[in-house]
Amino acid sequence: MLRPALSFFLVSTLICCTQLSWAKGPQTVSKKEVRKILKDNPELIFEALHGHEEQLYDLLQIGLKKKNKSRIREGRLKQLKNPKIAALRPDRPVWGTPNGKINIIVFSDFQSATSTKADKVIHALLKKHPNINYRFRHNPLGLHKMSIPAARYYEALAIQSHAKAMKLNRLLLQNRLAINKKGTKILDELARKCEADMAQLHRDLNSAQVNARIEGDRREARKLGLTAAPVFLVNGVTVTGAAPAKEFEEVFAIIREN
Repeated sequence: MLRPALSFFLVSTLICCTQLSWAKGPQTVSKKEVRKILKDNPELIFEALHGHEEQLYDLLQIGLKKKNKSRIREGRLKQLKNPKIAALRPDRPVWGTPNGKINIIVFSDFQSATSTKADKVIHALLKKHPNINYRFRHNPLGLHKMSIPAARYYEALAIQSHAKAMKLNRLLLQNRLAINKKGTKILDELARKCEADMAQLHRDLNSAQVNARIEGDRREARKLGLTAAPVFLVNGVTVTGAAPAKEFEEVFAIIREN
């Protein structure tokens, strides 16, 4: 799309240069001369690009994207030197390779639509990169009445089995609308699908251990300055919201390079 506009601009410039220098006889026009002509006659640029505004807009957008990408990369390199470090807490569920070189810790909300979208990206990355690990933390934002109850079910089941809790984690995110509509009835159904001991689960829902984990996560999120959900800490580098896999891959590359 850009080629017609740029070609027209080049031809126009060369014609102008030829006309201005013809009195001296045929000769090759140097870059320096072209630069001077354009500097002395800036209206040539606008004349050449007239009628090609859309292509020019596209060109500017490409430039802005490149500049923004460069700015983001510089910011992440800077953050890698001063990372936001969250506790790994090996006593809690871990997806992937626990001792992997890349740690992803998410501060999330089970009732967030963005968290549901992001979960799909994360699990695709886990399949592609066996050397990473993923850990789930709570940062319910207070916008949804079922966020904390869902968090309680997850943590209560984790007391019984990390594997069952990890299965429930995904079900809670995938069924957030039904949970919001039907409440604990759906939470119980999902827990049963994970083969939970329901009597023990209900005893643990409001236990000191479950309360401590949820509130501890929220305090840590505040300490780290995390005010949204989900926010992913990739070796301490933040990735916010339902970012595409490509964005995580870029952070992985920065980590490996440094």
